[in-house]
Amino acid sequence: MTRRPTLADVARVAGVSRATASRAINGSYGTSAAMRDRVRAVAAEIGFEPHAVARALATGRVSANRRERVEILIVDPDPAALSVKPFYSRVLTGALRAVGDRDVSLEVRRVDAPPLDDGDPPFGRLLINMAGAAGAAYARRGRTVSLGRSAPGVTFVAPDNDGGGHQAAVHLVTTGRRRIGAVFGPPTPCAQERKAGFLRVLAAAAQPVVSVDGDFTRARAYAAAKELLARDPELDAVFASCDVTAMGVLQALRETGRRVPHDVAVVGFDGSALAEAADLSSVYMPVEDEAASALHHLFDPGLPAPGRLPTTLTVRGSS
Repeated sequence: MTRRPTLADVARVAGVSRATASRAINGSYGTSAAMRDRVRAVAAEIGFEPHAVARALATGRVSANRRERVEILIVDPDPAALSVKPFYSRVLTGALRAVGDRDVSLEVRRVDAPPLDDGDPPFGRLLINMAGAAGAAYARRGRTVSLGRSAPGVTFVAPDNDGGGHQAAVHLVTTGRRRIGAVFGPPTPCAQERKAGFLRVLAAAAQPVVSVDGDFTRARAYAAAKELLARDPELDAVFASCDVTAMGVLQALRETGRRVPHDVAVVGFDGSALAEAADLSSVYMPVEDEAASALHHLFDPGLPAPGRLPTTLTVRGSS
């Protein structure tokens, strides 16, 4: 049986990269009219036929009989997660930006744990908080990009979590804080990266840190902050591994009579609207850009892997 020509064949004959061939055939940005004409002519000559769904998503022309779906699959045991965690609304904002005028539906699905069934798989998936074997299994089922590091070989886009944790720690140490506590996150790659970056600075400064692991919820952070204060009543700084966590820390500090930042400085992580409203120093991560980059890669896997996006500490009144 004669092998069907592939995109790689088109790229080789046209003398361009696979990514360039994909963009030229789909009419995406980054290719000139002459390049598009040349690559499409080669494709026609060798008999290459783009996958119908991929071509429709790239051009926005989907069959009138079926709207293609992209699923945002969120693993988060908190039933109120979508309403109380700004991260998810920022993801949706970035995803909608990437979809633009394509005739594609976005579906958001929150689950307590990775689902085992996959009866009606969508065209593509954006995975959130799904690492290890579960992430790898979903990647084998179709086009998949993970927000945050997942299993080896799974395409991901993520902020520089380690660098952000490093920035927060440097800020607290260099502003004279000497009894530092931290409410870290759950055992997910992004939370562990923030924790590693933060602790590396404290270790280099030979400065002890009291810490509690949290779960990115305000209630757990509130209890964790109370525990930190009980363990070290003279605590003069707290790093909260997300802005929602910081809200729980601030509540606990208020109730125990600690003044922020005079008695205790607080730094969060996310740079969400919560941080701005609460005058909270926070490490900003470009969530909307992460989600948009991930969706662009779903639509055109020929694009370079998204990788890491930079984080920046914004200092406000809490520190």
